[in-house]
Amino acid sequence: MASPQRNPNSTTQNISQSSQEQCHQRDKIHRIIPEKDVNSLGNYGGAPMVAAAFNSDIEAGLQTGTALKAGLKQVDIPSFPSFVLEEFKSATLLPLFVSAVICFIAGIVSKNPDYGWTEGVDILVNILILVFLPSIQKYCTARKDAKKIKSLKVTVIRDGEYQDLAVPEVVEGDSVVLKEGDVVPGDGLLVFGNKLVIDDRLDSSIDRINNPFLFSGSKVVEGGGGMIVVSTGSNTRLVEMMLLMNHNPCEEEPLFQAHMKELSRTMDYIVMFIYIVLALVLFFQLLYTRNHHKDDQKSVRPPNLNNKVSAEFVETLFKKILLRSRGKIILLIYSLTIVDLGLQGILPPTISASLVYWNRNLKKKHQIHHKNLYACGTMGLTKIIVIDVSSELLVPQCPLEAAKDLQDKGVSIVLVSRDDESFVRAIADEIGILPTSRDLVVNGEEFDRGDIPRNNIISIRIMYKSQPKHTFLLVKALRENGHVVAYLGGLATLDTPALKEADVGIIEEHNSCGLADESSDFTVQGKGSLLPLLTSGRFVYSNVGSFIEVLHTTSICILFMAFILEPFHLIWVNAVIHIFGFSMILMELPKKRTISLKAKVMCPNIARKVLCQVLLLLSLGFIPKPILGSNEDIQEVMTLNIFTMFQVFYMFQIMEFSDIEVLKVAVRNYRFLVTVGVTIVFHGIMINCTENLSFLNWTVCFLLVLLLWVLDSTLKFVAETLYRLYDQI
Repeated sequence: MASPQRNPNSTTQNISQSSQEQCHQRDKIHRIIPEKDVNSLGNYGGAPMVAAAFNSDIEAGLQTGTALKAGLKQVDIPSFPSFVLEEFKSATLLPLFVSAVICFIAGIVSKNPDYGWTEGVDILVNILILVFLPSIQKYCTARKDAKKIKSLKVTVIRDGEYQDLAVPEVVEGDSVVLKEGDVVPGDGLLVFGNKLVIDDRLDSSIDRINNPFLFSGSKVVEGGGGMIVVSTGSNTRLVEMMLLMNHNPCEEEPLFQAHMKELSRTMDYIVMFIYIVLALVLFFQLLYTRNHHKDDQKSVRPPNLNNKVSAEFVETLFKKILLRSRGKIILLIYSLTIVDLGLQGILPPTISASLVYWNRNLKKKHQIHHKNLYACGTMGLTKIIVIDVSSELLVPQCPLEAAKDLQDKGVSIVLVSRDDESFVRAIADEIGILPTSRDLVVNGEEFDRGDIPRNNIISIRIMYKSQPKHTFLLVKALRENGHVVAYLGGLATLDTPALKEADVGIIEEHNSCGLADESSDFTVQGKGSLLPLLTSGRFVYSNVGSFIEVLHTTSICILFMAFILEPFHLIWVNAVIHIFGFSMILMELPKKRTISLKAKVMCPNIARKVLCQVLLLLSLGFIPKPILGSNEDIQEVMTLNIFTMFQVFYMFQIMEFSDIEVLKVAVRNYRFLVTVGVTIVFHGIMINCTENLSFLNWTVCFLLVLLLWVLDSTLKFVAETLYRLYDQI
């Protein structure tokens, strides 16, 4: 008897139906876990059925033959050449490299190659310093972070055997054994073990019956047990919120640092443009002007365009431009090298050292610990502080007067909480910041639905029943509206995206979880620490902005002074600015005006200062020689003296030393007074060792500096008048 005919498509159809049913069951589980729905979990069949939906078993775990869905993306350690190539993108490095090649060629073709190659080596060494120092620093930081992620391991059960795996290697359906100190590798359920305590301040107690839900990123602080992982990677609640960001939180720099880098890039292009213009002007001047060589008495004549340029003419021109002991192109190259070293080589360490001082001061006086060096400057820009006041455990530690002081400094405070409206209003009343009739009090779900118009978001002062996602969306919306936002939270692991989204993330030392601690910029003892943190941040941003404006102005002027002063003189001026600037950044100067680091704001100020100094430079030629001195060396030293004095005077002016309150702070700072005294002594010694200036010479220097100040004030008044007229139009 013939056997029954089998349908060849039946097996495939059954597998397809089974696969579809399995996907449906997993989707149902993915809805139950985030909502912490114990009843739906019980109706589904509990942990055994959840494990079965992922082809797993609570005791034996996954089978190695099961197709494993990848978890987190593997973290690769970045290569060092990638950081080097990134640093070579600076606008001024390529011309410096070309200049080094020119110097090498000049040394080779000249009869005396002893000096040409040394100048080329000097420039190449500077290039290596500018490229490799920041590259090494960034590479070491990235390597450390990558190794830290790879070092996180957990124990899983597969094929009934225990295995130690890196967290990124855990997949859906894995049975994970958790012990004290382990990081939860994904979202899932506690399936064995009596009780776990995790570092979530609002929901720390986990048990198999009433609260078995575990979420990625939490850390076990007490107890042990096992879990079934149902979501990994981008499917976890934590990463889903992270993906709502418009940027990569690991790559985004603090706003303070971003402003400085934007300005630095702009200044690179400006310096490069000026350098090229000066080089072209100098080239055509030498090309079309008869100049007699001091050594061979040969002159350079303009070429006859109707005939071929002779080899002798090209050789003479090349020697004139490059091979003289004081060739002007060589001086221009040196000036560009000095500018580059000042802006890219010395400036970052100077700023970093000053930030280290301010952060140590915060730690010493207020027990505020920093995680990000540049976050202090960003805090100075903050206009909105969002504070999580969830649960009765966190009745505010912020004194009544501290909250009002924050508001008096122009900072808006927004309270968010998972609790109901009455609870949050009571806290607002206690710290003295009850919402007015113009302020908004909203529900977190209402905000999530988009019921609040975009223009009204700035008016929100209380958001109750605010889940971590709602708080994150609020911080994100405020930033998208152009506001600088600080967020004080970190009570739960899911607060981490809001901490990363905020311009400044702050946690309280004893009221935060582990992942939030790693993601924050500052750790404070209580909410009362926000006021000194804001005050210090404003000092930092204002002082650093003033210093950078002076430094960039000086750097551009150095290019114009390259044909008048020796390279050593230019290095000295650069050093004086850094010494004075560093000492002034460290002072708590009560200035009335804050210098913005935005390029579009600072560049007009720099242009005005440079114009003043260039005009003075041109006017020196009209001053009678008996006043400046008939000796060229004396004229050069007087120019150096005037140039240096005005940079220092400019720095005193921008630091508002004319304000009596600012001046009092300065004269009471002994470190600053010693710095000024020692620098003045060394400057006087250098000037007198070069040329002994008379009393008349010194008087002329002071008068010319005063003239510069009058000219600068006049241009500033004209510019401000034009701006006002433009606004009226």
